[in-house]
Amino acid sequence: MAKKIIGMVSFMNSAGAQEAIMRLMRQLRARGHETETWFLYEKSDCYRGQPGVQVILPKRRLAAMDLPVLFSRLRKMLRERRPDAVIGFLPLANVLGLAAAWTAGIGVRIASQRSPGPTFNPAMQALDRLMGTQGVYSEIVCVSQAVRESFATYPAAYRARLSVVNNGIEWEPSALDKPAARAGFDIPPDMPLLVASGRFVPQKNYDLMVRVAATAPNMRLAIAGDGPLRPAAQALARDMGAEDRIHFLGGLPHRRVIDLLRAADGFVQSSLFEGQSNSTLEAMHEGLPIISSDIPMQRETLCDEDGAAAALLVPLDDFDGWRSAFLSLRDEPELAAQLGARAKEMVSRRFALSRMIDGFEEAILRPRLLQADRAGKPYAVEQVGPTR
Repeated sequence: MAKKIIGMVSFMNSAGAQEAIMRLMRQLRARGHETETWFLYEKSDCYRGQPGVQVILPKRRLAAMDLPVLFSRLRKMLRERRPDAVIGFLPLANVLGLAAAWTAGIGVRIASQRSPGPTFNPAMQALDRLMGTQGVYSEIVCVSQAVRESFATYPAAYRARLSVVNNGIEWEPSALDKPAARAGFDIPPDMPLLVASGRFVPQKNYDLMVRVAATAPNMRLAIAGDGPLRPAAQALARDMGAEDRIHFLGGLPHRRVIDLLRAADGFVQSSLFEGQSNSTLEAMHEGLPIISSDIPMQRETLCDEDGAAAALLVPLDDFDGWRSAFLSLRDEPELAAQLGARAKEMVSRRFALSRMIDGFEEAILRPRLLQADRAGKPYAVEQVGPTR
């Protein structure tokens, strides 16, 4: 049965959560549902004009005084639209958006947790815990088992609502061959090239990547992305005498990022934490060998059930291990080919886009909503917002 579904995300920009909710809404619409995507505010205008997209408060930054206005506007719009379900992506959309949906009497209110709970700021952690425990969230869908386990110390009533739906991506490979892709980024055709993509924020840990690349001769690193820490990373590359081997490409359109993967000999992910990395999934689809920080979220994506890894996983504090991994991809083509082939097979088998859409559709269409009492004992109820 077709449903009216609104996806909410905290802010508009071209990061992974925003790409994921746009993908989800497109695919649900293709299955016959009526969908809209609401961005609470906008850090960029990258999705403006696309079908069903609205910006609730057209501001680049939110101040505390904006929050009551935003809540009131959301509740009014939800009462007018009367969707069957609201799905929140990112903490502000979950806390504020789903609270507005609850007060508007919307029955299905799904919080999608894209990052580990302990990474939220303290105020958001407290509010998120309260919303999930008291039933403002009717269900909580985690992007990975590792994210689900990050809520292990939360109340039983919160944990009773948890499920896991992995990411899946709309993969369309580059139309370019490797030499043409390299030429488009001014990369010499015979120079080993590792690439990375993502925002220049503390989570991505680019300082480690730059320091390792600066000590790995006869190869290059290209990073697609922008953000507040980019100038510091560029300064570090200059200070280490590696500015001619480390390319800072800035923010690129998504199709250009896919071209960069085609140009590459390997992919690097040095994050301190992830929910589930879209850029890692794209590198796997391209069949690239991957070097990744050995963190639970990446291990879950890059290792099969038997523990076999489709990547070189390196502890964050093992600088020599990181340098050795870079040199292994440079010097051991058979190993690189084996890792790339294993990654390509694994992503097709385990992280199909259809599985992601099935998971959310099942959560939306479930005939019961899970409520939990204070002792954490689940029971089925017809969930509605408060009486007005």
